[in-house]
Amino acid sequence: MNANDLRSRVLPVLLCGARREAGEELLVLGSSRERSVLNALSLAGQSLRFERPAVPSGFAVERWPRDERRIVPDSLRRPILRLLDRSTDDTARSLALAFESRKFRPHPFDLPMLDGFVRRYADHLGVTAQFWVQRAIPAEQVRGYFEADELAAENWTEGSLRLRVKFLRELRKQDPEGARRLLEQSWPGENPDNRVQLLSTLQAGLSHEDKPFVESIQKDRAPRVRAIAHRLLAALSSSTGDNPALAACVERIQRSKTGLLKKRNVLRLELPANVKKHETNRWIQEQFTDVTLEQVEGAYEMSRRELVEAAEKDNNLLFALALLASRENRFDLLDAITDEAPDTWGRMSELGWEEDLEKDREELDARAAALIKPRKWLPAVPFPAWSWLHRQNGGPLPADIMRDILASTTWTEQLEAEKKGGSELVQVICALCPPELRGLIRTQLDALEADRKDKGRMLLDILDELESLV
Repeated sequence: MNANDLRSRVLPVLLCGARREAGEELLVLGSSRERSVLNALSLAGQSLRFERPAVPSGFAVERWPRDERRIVPDSLRRPILRLLDRSTDDTARSLALAFESRKFRPHPFDLPMLDGFVRRYADHLGVTAQFWVQRAIPAEQVRGYFEADELAAENWTEGSLRLRVKFLRELRKQDPEGARRLLEQSWPGENPDNRVQLLSTLQAGLSHEDKPFVESIQKDRAPRVRAIAHRLLAALSSSTGDNPALAACVERIQRSKTGLLKKRNVLRLELPANVKKHETNRWIQEQFTDVTLEQVEGAYEMSRRELVEAAEKDNNLLFALALLASRENRFDLLDAITDEAPDTWGRMSELGWEEDLEKDREELDARAAALIKPRKWLPAVPFPAWSWLHRQNGGPLPADIMRDILASTTWTEQLEAEKKGGSELVQVICALCPPELRGLIRTQLDALEADRKDKGRMLLDILDELESLV
């Protein structure tokens, strides 16, 4: 009996229940009925091992995109999995930024275990990560898989929102009119969130050539889009009478004179009686949303420096001017404001104020230098403000700022033995630390308990190794 006979004659008998009806095929395999059944079962199993499965009529093949990035080294795969297990968003963001800057991508085998991390930071992790995130999306809804430098006028609508915003902002610097035309063409098909982010790019290179388009979207259904449109139109308007928002602000700003011999202007922002203390920052933000520094200057016939000097006794008005200066990239003025009100960045963080996250590195560093004044801080700076700072800065702080932070009372108090706080602050400080100061922060962390410093040190070690790979 050959293998084919065994499968065609003996196997059906075994499957039907050999103990009930042995059949003559089993009796030829031995003198004992029980041994014959066992022999037949064994031979049938062996034959099935070598039988090829039937060829399916069709195949569902996943075609993964070509990815030029290097796969992260095997030596880092396990440490990365350990690091991202119950770490803070700041740690995950710092790692994603390192992957992007060094052009690395996660190992394909690790994608299921890193699913949450990959979904949140796919744009930073390369086209394989983008494919992984979109693999379950219907084909007609899938966008293309691109690196930041691969977008062009022909394919810019196919990238992710973050890459599209970055592309459009860069194009505005070189060809403002061409960038606006691209935005006008894609506008009808954009969802509200996309419209908010894309419209913000017009702030770069804004001119009267943009006015017809901005006026056409003043009645957009999305409130945030309408707010940005009004702000852009306010920036294009040079007269105070054209902006009702400015008139509302001027009505709230009280002007007086002080001094015996040399009179000087004093400005004070009067809040409505029904605005509670915890609502102050939000009210100021909303009140000054559609106002520009130039318009405030014109209303009071003062220079920007004179405005800051006149408001130096009123932290609320200084905060309003700081919002305007930061939004308009007037970092010299922002620096002067935070000299008088060093808690400005903490108040901004309470708003979740995160505009223009794709600024140039030079602009981000200049804003950080203007906002962060470690030598002027009170001892306590809450963790959410640090996390906001990392999101805003999009990477490490400049070394001179970080050196002051590591020497500040705020940080050194966290290193005291009696402190029992968690590791969140340690992680965000490590995420903000530039490469040249990682040795210093490691030395400072030596005194801490393992559960407070381990995640931070792991992040520093992984970043060092990624940056050492050529």
